This record gives sequence, structure tokens and C-alpha cells, in this order.
Amino acid sequence: MDAPDEQDVVLQRAAADLLDQFKYSLPRFLWHTSPLDRGTSEAKEHIRNIVRTSTNLDLIKLLEPFQEWPQLLDPELSAMLTPLVEAFAASLFLPPSKYYICPPRLVSSTIPLSRAICKLLYTLCKIRGPKVISRFFLNEPMYIELMLNALHARSRGRVLKHTSSLQSRSHMTWEENYVMLLWLSHLSLTPFDLSSVGSTSPIEDELIPIGLMLTHQIPPIARRLLRVGLIYVASAAKEREAAVTLLVRLVLRPDMVQLGLLGALLKWSTETLQDASSSPSQSIYKYIGLLSFLANTVNLADVPLIAPHLLSIFHCMQNINALTTPSSNIISSSAIARKIIVKVLRSISVKSLQLDAMPSSKSPSVVDVVIEEVIQQLLTWLADKDTPVRFAASKALSVITLNLPSSMASEVVESIVAALEENVIWTEVDTNETRETRHIAPQRDLSAVDALEWQGLILTLSHLLFRRCPSLEQLPIVLNALIMALNFEQRTSFGSSTGTSVRDAACFGIWSLARRYSTDQLLAMDVSSMKRKSPDDVSVPVLQAVADELVAASISDPSGNIRRGASAALQELIGRHPDTIIHGIDLVQVVDYHAVALRSKALREVAINTAEVDEHYWHVTMKALLSWRAIGASDPESRRHTSQALGELSTIQGGLGFILLISRILNDLKRLESRQVESRHGLLLAAGAVILKALHPSLADCITGISLVISEFWKIFDDPSLLEDKYFISSLHRPFLTAEGSSSLISSLSIISSNSLYSSAIEPSLTTITRCAHLIDLSLLHTQGTVVSNTSEAVRWLFPMIDDKQQAIIILEWIAKLSRKKLLATQSPENVCGQIAVLGSIYQTCNHVPELQEKILDSILGLLEDKGIDIDSKVGCLESMSKGLIPSKVFNTRMATDVLNCLQDYTTDQRGDIGSLVRFEAIVAVHTAYRYGILDATTQKQEIVAQICGLAAGKLDKIRFRAWQCLKDVCHDIDDVALPLIFSDVGQVSSVAYYLQLMSLSSIPWLRQPLFEGIVTSAGAGSETILLASRAAIVQTMEELPLEQRATIWDCLLNIIQIKIQNERLVIPVLEVLGFLLSTNLDGNTLSDLLDWRKVSVLVQRCHFKTGNLHKVKAAIDAYIGLSRCLVIRKEVLLKLSTMLLHPSPSIRNKAAEALFMVTTGSSLDLTDWSRPPGELKAKVRQLQMSMRSDP
Repeated sequence: MDAPDEQDVVLQRAAADLLDQFKYSLPRFLWHTSPLDRGTSEAKEHIRNIVRTSTNLDLIKLLEPFQEWPQLLDPELSAMLTPLVEAFAASLFLPPSKYYICPPRLVSSTIPLSRAICKLLYTLCKIRGPKVISRFFLNEPMYIELMLNALHARSRGRVLKHTSSLQSRSHMTWEENYVMLLWLSHLSLTPFDLSSVGSTSPIEDELIPIGLMLTHQIPPIARRLLRVGLIYVASAAKEREAAVTLLVRLVLRPDMVQLGLLGALLKWSTETLQDASSSPSQSIYKYIGLLSFLANTVNLADVPLIAPHLLSIFHCMQNINALTTPSSNIISSSAIARKIIVKVLRSISVKSLQLDAMPSSKSPSVVDVVIEEVIQQLLTWLADKDTPVRFAASKALSVITLNLPSSMASEVVESIVAALEENVIWTEVDTNETRETRHIAPQRDLSAVDALEWQGLILTLSHLLFRRCPSLEQLPIVLNALIMALNFEQRTSFGSSTGTSVRDAACFGIWSLARRYSTDQLLAMDVSSMKRKSPDDVSVPVLQAVADELVAASISDPSGNIRRGASAALQELIGRHPDTIIHGIDLVQVVDYHAVALRSKALREVAINTAEVDEHYWHVTMKALLSWRAIGASDPESRRHTSQALGELSTIQGGLGFILLISRILNDLKRLESRQVESRHGLLLAAGAVILKALHPSLADCITGISLVISEFWKIFDDPSLLEDKYFISSLHRPFLTAEGSSSLISSLSIISSNSLYSSAIEPSLTTITRCAHLIDLSLLHTQGTVVSNTSEAVRWLFPMIDDKQQAIIILEWIAKLSRKKLLATQSPENVCGQIAVLGSIYQTCNHVPELQEKILDSILGLLEDKGIDIDSKVGCLESMSKGLIPSKVFNTRMATDVLNCLQDYTTDQRGDIGSLVRFEAIVAVHTAYRYGILDATTQKQEIVAQICGLAAGKLDKIRFRAWQCLKDVCHDIDDVALPLIFSDVGQVSSVAYYLQLMSLSSIPWLRQPLFEGIVTSAGAGSETILLASRAAIVQTMEELPLEQRATIWDCLLNIIQIKIQNERLVIPVLEVLGFLLSTNLDGNTLSDLLDWRKVSVLVQRCHFKTGNLHKVKAAIDAYIGLSRCLVIRKEVLLKLSTMLLHPSPSIRNKAAEALFMVTTGSSLDLTDWSRPPGELKAKVRQLQMSMRSDP
């Protein structure tokens, strides 16, 4: 079933509506009825002269979505293009003076109709391609001269010019030039002789470039076409491509060939490209245009026609590459120009080979002169620094090889394969996977090769395979090169990968191999010359070996494009060659193109599902996950996913598989070099994840063997060379990664060693435990979240193995660090988050020493209560409380008080509301206390729940959702609180329904005040979505309440102002909410008997009295606007607003004037400039106040 959010599905469903809207709008866009003819029976439609720019853009927006699926336009192209083409053709008959007739006031918002049509035509060309669109152009020869005249007149600006702005918009844009040149190139295909087309009189300004020798027999219309093409062939815009097409079609016309135009223009082009007198500042686009003309002409011309010119063009290209003239330097500096030179040489080579193969040809052979040098040059360009040049060279080399004799083609393939062997070093590596499978395997060292050259070479091999050029005898060496490229990787000094393009080309090559060669041909390959990674690979059939490599790349490659490319190649291999791959159908269903797109899913799900298909693929998956792609990946998150995948993988093949995998990890760890930081981190995490799986029921029959291998991991810590202290300290080794990995391993080893199944066989020595404790102490220097969590878990399981005396010493050292931090507060640079976390994690472990537990609790709470402590330490204390203290059933009055204070922490600094981090962790602590059933034990439960309720109504999404999760659970045990609706994500707690449910709690007295303190921040200072939802809920709730309960809500809002008047975080949103509620005219005059509006006015005045916060003053003005509708205090409010007309800030004066203008009638406020100094406004304000006092 199609996913509802797939773009192509959405486009397919909307295509009909988009096209119908376009076709409906088009006639009115192009034509109009004259006002004099409207309503008459003879009303005629006239073509428009100008159209609105916005309307033109709206039509373009209807077409642009089809770039994703251009074929959807095909059924409607005729209906869409015919009106556009006819309207543009009609505009050609208009005199140049009517090109753009527009009143000056409309110049900025209108464009000429012909320009608008060209913009639409260009958009269609961009979507569907110029070849398809040009088929719908009118092809009557009479339009050639009409279009040339229009192009000549409009390009020169011979139009009516009312103003300078109009003059600038009267010249044609590049879209118009492009469409008209494309149309002219289409018209140049007319079958009639050009001498019979157009007028025969000479045209003014018909200048021909110097050096272009033309015969007098060339008709004027051809000269004009030539002139136009040569003008725009040097353009930097898209029109250059259309001009090249025009010139090529013009010179290849039979009548123009007879008149010598082809030879003349080719000669002039080659001379211009080699002109030694060119200026070094000459535009590159002229040379690009001429090179494109040569490439297209040679490619499209018949062999006998172009044969006389091949050598001259070839020598021109040679001179450009070899000489150092200004023109050649300019051309060589451009990647686009070099790419076109490649295309020229490709076309010359192909034409030369075709000419040589013609038996009737009497021309001297140029193959010997051209082919060898071209191939040598293309091989050089395969290592070009610019990707477009390498792409063009690889394709050109494959096309030329396809046309070569088989013997020469074989030499080309061999030279490419030989180039791949340059700078490749084969080294012998002892894999030593187990004692039984130990062997010496060859390993490639590709550090010295050029990644760009490899991409070019592999891409060339892939193109050759796609064209089926390599012989069957050459397939083994070609396949060996592709497999080597599929595993290619290099990294720059900055850590970025440069091997992705090589692997991508290898995927294309293997896909081509599977597609172009039959099963019998591939199975008949002599694979003795192929280099295998291990002796086991020799017994694997070649197609199975290729499938294994593709599976490994699909599940583990860092690049999503490579994973998808390898999956597509695997699907092609299995589909084209059935019954050659083990469980091929099952495999291709697992390693799906879409399933491998997300890397975490590819590593955690696809890899495990692949290993379950067959034991063979279990070994393939294991090797893939332990390769540089996965366990040695450059990003830590991928290594974490890989370690978890290896843990799942270890239980699939039972005990023997577990031992094989864990032994491989152990050996890889021992062979690591000091610089291999990523691999060390990944292998340590993998070892921890796999060792934890030793308790799996499927491994019960191999406990003895597993115990022997796991015990070897404890010995890693006894060898200082494997985990040196510098790996935990030196920034060059990114110590936090090693700290995370080693803590994970220590934790897993401690868990297994304490289990009754393994405790007798796995028992670390005292020296080992001491070394582990030392490494944990070094790990506590790092504050990353993953390091802190792994380290605290490791301490929790390792600590019971340490004797009581040593435990006390270590704990007191950590407590001393916390005490120093508390004493020095902000002056201490030392971060103690790690010590806080581990103290919490071992709290339960010290239950046999109550004094130590008391000291741990006092040190954590003391640090949390210190007002000068940093936010990170506070967050750490709360996390330690949630993960260590509360699970130990500790939640006394002191802890409850601290949590309550943290729920109200709104500390801000240059980073913003950093107190939100504290509030979030405090919510987690409350929720944890509820889950462990100890929240009811505190007398402060009601206050805590009230604060949680306020946070659940606040403006911050993350805090609001977490508070809601806590509130819905806690309120189950509260009789008078009902929360029937469930909201399961952040989006749902931003809805009106959510806020309505919270507003229902306003009837509970002890929740009302905190609830409104939270909800006003959403309704007065939240994002647009939150603000609208919360305000709608407030209004809807108040409309449904009786007057007495409405007054209660008003009293609550006023009480917030009265109590929190110095708290701008709350006062400003309350003022905003007051202004909003009063603007709805909900309660302005209906609550006069229940509410003292004069008191409200006084409170608003107190809020902004002598304040420098302009936001607060503006919020107060909004409140005054609403209060002015209350008749009992209207005059007082208006007078107060009038005094604000003399405020020092111009923005406040202007806002006060706007407010008075809104709430009064017949005022002259709009005639006064309130941004003038207050001293100049005093008389005006005094007069205004006198009139207010005199009003009844």
C-alpha cells in the first residue's frame, strides 16, 4: 500500500487538479476582450500587451511540482502549449513599439506578455526537456524573419520609453532569448532552401566576425541566423545552449554545406580557440560556446561530411591542452570547458573509427594519428580534480573502446586494471580468529592511491561493463577490481571520507556486470587469478562471493547512497541469475532498497534479519559489522548501533557462534594501534554488548567455553599497553570515547562475574579490580552523557567486588570533590557530574554502612541546595536522585523540598532559560518517586503536584509533555482530579483539547493558582500554535462558566500580578492575557458587581510604574485598551493612556496614540507625529486631556 506522505503519490493525485487549473487560467492570462466590445455580439478577443508578474509566477508554481515526475505532463502538453505558442506567434506581428506599453504606476508589477509566455515555455523546457517542447512550436518558414526582426528590435531596445524604469524593463530577458533561439533552431530545419525564405534585401548592422570568410551566395536570412547565433553563443546564460543548437542545425543544412558555411565556421571556430592574441580577461563563455558547437557538429554530422575537418579540430584540441596561450589558459582553467573538450575528442575518435571502417572511403586514415593520443589523454583525465571531467572521460573512454577492434579493446581494459594496481600494497595479516581458524591473509593497503583517479578508473570499468566491452577472459580481473573498489575507503586529515564516490562507481559496475552477462558466462569465469580475503573464500562460488560483498555494503556502509546502490545491485544479481545465490529470494526481501536507507535500521534490523536467513550470511554479517564500515565508523552513534547489533547477532548461532564472535572481538582489540580511536571505542562497546548476552538461554550448553573467553577480557585491564592512561586523558585520543567503551565493558564483565552461572569460572584478580577502579576514576573526568551513564553503571556492578575499606576510601574521595565544588562554587573549574552520578548509583550498595549512605545523601543534597552552583551540577544531582537515591526508596522531606524548589527554577543566562534543564529533571524525579510508591510519604505531595500541573500548562514543549506524563500518572491517586483524555506526543499537548482538559482543573482551589501561572505563559508568551490553542481554551472555558466562577478566574489572574509583581516572567504574560480577554468583550461590563475594575486598573499601573521594560509597558497598553471598554473606569483609563503620550520612548508614544485612536472617536491623533520629542507634544497632550475631562 502506498504511504500517504510519499511525494510521488501526492503529486500523482494532485496532477489532474494542477493541470486543470493551469488550462483554465491560461486563456484569460493570454487574451482579453476590449471594453468597447464587451456585451456586443461581435466581441473579439485581443492578445494582451502586459500581464501581472504575480499571475505569471502563480502559473509557474503550478508547473514546478512536475519536475519530480515529468511524464505526467505528456497527455496535456498539446492543450497547454498550443495556446502559449499561438499567443507568442501573434505577438510577433505587433510593431516593436507595442512590445511593452505600460502606465508608469504599473511598471513594477507587470511584464510584457511575450516575456511571461517565454518564462512559462522555459519552465516546461526545464521540466520536460527542450527536444520535447520544441516539437509543438509552429514550423511555418514565415516565422523565421518575424522572429529575427523581433529579436533584433527588442534586443536593441527599439521600444517606446516613457521612463528610465520602463526602459530597463523593455529589453528582453534571457528566457525570451532562449525560447526564441530554440524556436529559430526548430525553424532552421525547414526543408525549403533558405534562399527562398524571407526578404532578399540586406539587413542593417549585419556584421560578421573578423576572420569568418563567407561566400556571397549565402542568403541574407542565413546570414541573419548566423549573426544571431554567434552573438548568443558567447552568453553566460542558458541561451548559449539554444544558440549552439541553432548554429549546428544551420551549418549542417545541405544547402549551407554546398555554400561552404560548415567549413568556414569550423575553421573560424578552431582559429578563435587558438588565437594567441586573445586577452587574458576574455570571457570563458565564448570558448565554452564554440567548444559546444564543435562537439555537437562533429557528433551529429555524417562521416563523409565531417571527415575533411577531423584532423584540424583534433589538432586544435591538442594545442589547447599543450600550449600556454591566453586562450588555452582560460579554457584549461574551466572544468566545463575541459569536459566539452573530452566530448569533442570522443566524437572525433568515433567518427575516425567509422571512417576507417568504410570500405569506399578514399580519405587518408586518421585512426593512427588520433586514437592512441586520445586514449592516453582520457586516461590522464580520469584523475582530474573536477568530477564532471572524470565523468565525461570515463564515458568517452568506454564509447571509444566499444568501437575499437577486440584486440585493442582488451588492451584498454588491461591498462585500466593495471592502473588500479599502482600504489596498492599487499600485506600479510594474521587474522587469528580462533586457534582452529588461524591463517595468514593478504590485505590491501590503499593509503597511497589517489581516490579521484580510482573513481575515474572504476567508473570507466563500469561503463565498459554496461556496454559489454570486456571479454569473458577479462571478467575475473575486472570483477576483482570492482570488489576491491567496493571496499575502498580513504579519509582526509579532517576525518571526512573520500572513498564514497569510488564505492558508488563499484556498485554501478557490479550492477552492469549482473545485467549484461548471462549466468553461464559468469559461472564459467576462471577465478584462479582473483585475490581472496581468506582461504574460505576460495570455496565460495564467484557469484555468491559478489553477493556477500553486496550484502556487507548494504547493511554497513556509512553512505546511504552506497547502501541503496549495493542493494539495487544485489537485487539485479539475484533476479538475473536465479538459483545461484543461497536463499536469494529471502535475502533480497530482507536487504530491501528502502529498508537500508536509514543507517540505524540497516545495522539493527536488516543486519540481524540477514544473519537469520542462513548460517552463511551470519558469517557475512559478522565480518561486515566488525569492519571499518560499522565498528570502525567515523560517527560514534553508528558504532553504538553496531555494538547493539553484534550483541543480538551473538545469540543466533548458539554457543559456538558466540565464542567465534567474542574471540574475534578480543583479537581485534589486541591488534589495535594507538591511533585507532574509533575502532577501540566500537570494539569495547561491542565486547560489552556481546558479553551481556552470555546469560541467553541458547548459550547454556557452552558455558565452560564462554567462561574461558570472557575471562580473557578481564586480562585486557592487566595489560597497560592495551588501555593506557593516555587514552583516558590526552585530547589527541578523544578520551571520552575510550572512557565510554571501557566503562561499558567493565559493567558487562562485572554483571557476568557476579552471576551464579559464571562466578566460579570468571573471577578477576584484586589487581584487575584495582586497575578497573583507576580507569573509572579517570573516566569521571568527562561529562558527556553517555560516559556518565556508562561509568555510573560500571561502578554500581564493580563496587561489590571491592572490599569495604577500599570502598569507603573511594567514596570519601568523591564526597570530598563535591565538598570542594560546593565551597568554591562558580570559582571551581572542576566538573563533578561524574562523581555525583556514581555516588547515587552506589547508594544502595552501601546499605551495610549507614554512615556512608548519610554522607552520600548529604553531599548530593547539599550541592543541590547551594544557590551558587552551576546548572550542570544541579542537573547531575537530580539525575543521581532519580537513578540512585529514589530507587533505593529514599525520598525524605529534605529531598521533597529540594525537588519542589527545582520545579520552580527559572534561571536564565546568555544561553536562555537554562533552568528548564533543572525543571525537566525535577519532573523526572517526581515521576520516579511516584513509580516507586514513595511520593505519598512526603507531606509536600500536594505542592509538588500543583507545580507539576503548572509546568504541564507552560509554554515549553519538552517540559509540558514530560510534566503531562507525570501528571496523568500522579493524578490517578487523587480523588478530585480527573484527566480522562490521553495525549501521547508533543503535538497533542499543543492542542485546544489538551488545554481544555487542564482548564477543567481550575475548579480545584489548590491547583488553580499554579495552573494559571503556567497557562498564562502559553497564552501570553508562547509560540503561535501554543498561544492560539491556550487562548481558545481559556475563552471557551470562561464562556461555559457562570459569572461567579468567571470572577474567581479573574481574581486568580489579579492575584498573580499582586503577588508576583516583580516577576516579569509572569507579569508580562498576565498583562497580555488580560488585554486579550478584555478585547473579547467577554466580561468587561458583566462583572461590574463581582469585580472591582478600578483595582484592576491600579494593578496594571503598578506593573509598569517606573519600569524600563518596554515590553511590559506595551503589554500594559494592551490591557488599557480592554479596560477602556469598562464604563466605570473609562475616563481614568483614557487619561492614563494620554499621560503615556509623553513617555521617553517613541515606540511607546506611538503605541499609546494608536490605542487612543482605537478607543476614541473623532480624534485628531492621526494628524500628529508622536515620534517628535516629548517637550514639543506637551501642549497637544494637555489639550487632549482637557477634552477628555470635559466629556461626560
